Amino acid sequence: MSLRKAWYGLLAMLTSMIVLLASFSAGTNQSAAAEPATFQSYEELVDYIEQNTLIARQFGILRYGEILEDSAAPQSGAAPPEAAQKNKRTDYQNEALDTTGTTDYSSTNNQVQGVDEADKVKTDGEYLYVISGQKLTIIKANPVAESKKLSTIHFEGQPVEAFINVDTLLVFGSSQENDLMFMHKYNVANRENPVLVKEVKCSGYYLTSRMIGSEVYAIVNAPTYRYEPASRQNKIVLPELTVDGQESTIDASSIHYFNNPDNAYNYTLILSLNMQDNTNQVQSKTFLTGTSQNIFASTGHLYLTGNKMPDYALHTQKLLDGLAELVPADIARQIRAVRDSEHSYTEKTRQAESILEEHLSSMNYLQAAAMEEKIRGIMYKFQQDIGREQNKTVIHKMALLNCQVKYRGQGEVNGRVLNQFSMDEYNGYFRIATTSEGFLSTTAPATRNNIYVLDDKMKVTGQLLGLAPTERIYSARFMSNRAYLVTFRQTDPLFVVDLANPEQPKLLGQLKIPGYSDYLQPYDDNHLIGIGREVTTVPVSQPFTEQSMIMPPPTREQGVKIALFDVTNPTAPREIAKYVIDRDDSDSAARHDHRAVLFSKEKNLLVIPVSYGSTWRIMPMDTKRMLPYFPEWQGTYVFDISPEKGIKLRGKLEHRVSQNGASFYDTVSRSLYIGDVLYTISEQQLKMYKLDNLKEIRKIAL
Repeated sequence: MSLRKAWYGLLAMLTSMIVLLASFSAGTNQSAAAEPATFQSYEELVDYIEQNTLIARQFGILRYGEILEDSAAPQSGAAPPEAAQKNKRTDYQNEALDTTGTTDYSSTNNQVQGVDEADKVKTDGEYLYVISGQKLTIIKANPVAESKKLSTIHFEGQPVEAFINVDTLLVFGSSQENDLMFMHKYNVANRENPVLVKEVKCSGYYLTSRMIGSEVYAIVNAPTYRYEPASRQNKIVLPELTVDGQESTIDASSIHYFNNPDNAYNYTLILSLNMQDNTNQVQSKTFLTGTSQNIFASTGHLYLTGNKMPDYALHTQKLLDGLAELVPADIARQIRAVRDSEHSYTEKTRQAESILEEHLSSMNYLQAAAMEEKIRGIMYKFQQDIGREQNKTVIHKMALLNCQVKYRGQGEVNGRVLNQFSMDEYNGYFRIATTSEGFLSTTAPATRNNIYVLDDKMKVTGQLLGLAPTERIYSARFMSNRAYLVTFRQTDPLFVVDLANPEQPKLLGQLKIPGYSDYLQPYDDNHLIGIGREVTTVPVSQPFTEQSMIMPPPTREQGVKIALFDVTNPTAPREIAKYVIDRDDSDSAARHDHRAVLFSKEKNLLVIPVSYGSTWRIMPMDTKRMLPYFPEWQGTYVFDISPEKGIKLRGKLEHRVSQNGASFYDTVSRSLYIGDVLYTISEQQLKMYKLDNLKEIRKIAL
């Protein structure tokens, strides 16, 4: 009968997981110390990965009835994405000034003052360092009359981001070799002749990096499996690090782990070096982690986040205990005795099946049906408990000092993190915004949004739960004692949250307007800029009935929207100005990459890249042709922005490139200013304009 088949399969699977969990936990050395445990040998690491992956996969079968998609086979690698000191800062101060005081210039639009983020374009106020294609070009940019290309560094792989620190240039990229990232350090005291002084290669993919003073910390994700052509199988490998041609393998005894099963493991490496250290030492710290991660860095700490995997041993024990309670005491004792015995997995399963076979054979049909209902109830609760655990985020905290990375502990919160702007550190507290899912709905889980405050020991000290049910966080920004959240479903609610008392976060006010903001840029203490999309309600041919109003009316996304919010009165935030690009197909990289935003409060300046495609119209039949109604366009929109005057379009700057007799647009990726000159950069060219009237001065092909 189906009941017996389900019972046997369930018990066999649970028994096997108990064996796996018990057998492996006996050999681990996880301690309560600050530093997570490391493996004693390569063989122990292999056993850990294989057994814990198997456990996670079996729970996928148990919960969903099938193997989880991302755990059906070992992953060869994930696709590249893309101290106790207080972090005293004002979030909105993003501009960097030349130390000589002669010329002001814009820096990368960093999230945290004092923490530089690598980017494809960097400037020191006199030179530009521009990555395009497989090269980095150093350009004399200031004064503009002397602007010219000075040198070009060519790479065999693909450079992606860089740092500049006085006369030291650091470039990150991916090698043409399989699953390798590189980090090249150059002495650029002579900008016309860069000298390579350090070459680093590492297994995996470059994720992101931060520079604090002259200290650089780079995050690398490396696969645990590699395909071996000889055996035609995936093999668990150790990460490799090559410095100036000296190859080394990171030993298993140097790999930290957190003793949790996962569907797919990755190595997370933190590489560090000092840009001004002539010894050029490269240090590394390696963790065995899951594949989904976001990071946040303050001037003293690095936070790594990832999806939590449940405590399978605990939940399995609870489930088995629950099932044992369904049978008579004497049968339950027999099952528990088998579970706790020293027999092999096969023998345990055989004995348990034999015990249940004898018990079930004594039941009539009605008794069996009643038993099945009870089993379903226990299984449903089990699935809900697992679901709640899997919807949590784990945060690992590490101290950064003198290129050393010291583990400081971990915490966890309900929900998932959108991006780095959903996290912040302030006055010793870590704040995080998440979107969580409920598990009472029989269809799609209901979402809700939360803010958690964790102390320096990563314990939750305050929380605000249940904001905007059924909606998700589209953007977040923490500023001093406040947090600002934008959620979206039909309208764009902007929530203002008071965090002055870390133990009692509270909602101060909210504003609901059409559209949504993907990115929030602080203007000052009392004003925010939102960059996103306008949204309107789609007209319907028939009026809504009482039944149809159960579902919200349909909406349509329109053009890119820039909004200016006044939060001077946090209980009543206002949208005081907005600008919507009159093209539904318009888009901007600034919505999803904050480094594409150029903002200066002192200059009341906002510059973002904008693009839209061709819209075609069908001509009359006698013409037998189609003509573009709106042509393609790519370039930048330059705005004057202030609370007093609102948002005014100063001008549009296009990036059209002529090549081989053809003319085409080139996507603008970054903008910056040096003095009174605006620079816009695309893959093919650099353009320079007078900042006051946007008159083109000159351009340089890249």
